[in-house]
Amino acid sequence: MKTIFTPIVLLCTFFSLISKNSQAQAFFQYNFNGNPVLLSGIDKQVNAKYRFTSVSTGVDAIVTIVSATGGATVNILDDNAISKPEGFSPNINIPAGTTGLVEFNIKFVITGTETIKVQDSLYATAIDIDGNSTLKEIDVIDMGGGTVSYLSGTLEIQVTQSGTAFTGKNIGGNEYTSIDTAAKQVMFTVKKNNVGQFTYKCGAENNSGALSRQKSIYFKNFTYSAGGPLPVKYSSFDATVAEKAVTLKWVTEQELNHDRFEVERSFDANSFKTIGIVLDAENSFGTSRTYRFKDNSVELQGRTIAYYRLKQIDNNGAVSYSVVLAVKLQAKGGVNLQVSPNPFIERMYVRFTSNENGNAQIRIINVSGQSVLTKQSGISKGYNTIQVDGLGNLSTGVYVTEVAVNGVIIDKQKVVKN
Repeated sequence: MKTIFTPIVLLCTFFSLISKNSQAQAFFQYNFNGNPVLLSGIDKQVNAKYRFTSVSTGVDAIVTIVSATGGATVNILDDNAISKPEGFSPNINIPAGTTGLVEFNIKFVITGTETIKVQDSLYATAIDIDGNSTLKEIDVIDMGGGTVSYLSGTLEIQVTQSGTAFTGKNIGGNEYTSIDTAAKQVMFTVKKNNVGQFTYKCGAENNSGALSRQKSIYFKNFTYSAGGPLPVKYSSFDATVAEKAVTLKWVTEQELNHDRFEVERSFDANSFKTIGIVLDAENSFGTSRTYRFKDNSVELQGRTIAYYRLKQIDNNGAVSYSVVLAVKLQAKGGVNLQVSPNPFIERMYVRFTSNENGNAQIRIINVSGQSVLTKQSGISKGYNTIQVDGLGNLSTGVYVTEVAVNGVIIDKQKVVKN
């Protein structure tokens, strides 16, 4: 990003999560083109909270400045002077001779409220991660996992994953004169499903004096062709729970030079360890292959949530990761979900117990793994009942009702449509 001002300023770029083989979108998924309204705290200070209205139909975004390290401060929360107004473009001051980062929390909510609205999928693209001989820009996004895509052959940025966070750091030291999405060698995209909020850090390793830098984050999907096709393309990755045993199922649409999967588990969404290796598909239909793995380890006992991801290893030893699944473990003998009537005709009632306030997402899924209906609803801690209407047009047959609370799947139940 080019230098403009005398003070040290870095314009941070929000990333948008995307999967490595997605089709490019010609539109912004979310538009941060309105003026943010300060809800609480001191403007541009840590703990300041802002609302961006109407980032999408029926959706606002609440942005909170969570922390700042290395003496970094917010100069402008959303600077659209150079970047496209649809992007979120915080302008960050960073003292000389430090590595400074500012952390933001971005939460999507139902318009006019603070009730989290879980997004079926979220895309974020961090752009213009450039630098020079004395400054290297850094962007970090943590959505609890996801998949990342970028020009893997580039020597301009290094993209790494630590726990559930993706970090892009400039290593090429080349300046780009403006914010340009054609410069894909200095940008990357992340995608994750079922996201209601996430954290974003931005800043730079600065070994020079006062500088002014600008960047921007676009909530938009981009494709990166230079790195070649992914060795494995997933069409689904899911989990079911029964008496503290977790069964993972994933389906692939494409496998190139694939050697094996290693199943990894974590209890803190940070430190993952391998708990099994899967070599062969359960079945194969054309290019589609289905895999299963059952985790019935005693380590699950007494736990409430487990996190799983797939480590895919190529024939040449190269590694890629799947999204991270957060799986709510049932208490022994307890029932997390009740759906009635079952079979259903026009509507159903979904009853469950939640350990927290927030937002629930109800999904009706067909036998092909596709969502045929999704409903969002605010919930309270304790017992909840949600009425799901509009089911009369569904074809007769078997479906799955899935409940996620604040982005974490708590349970599923098989249901029948008459």
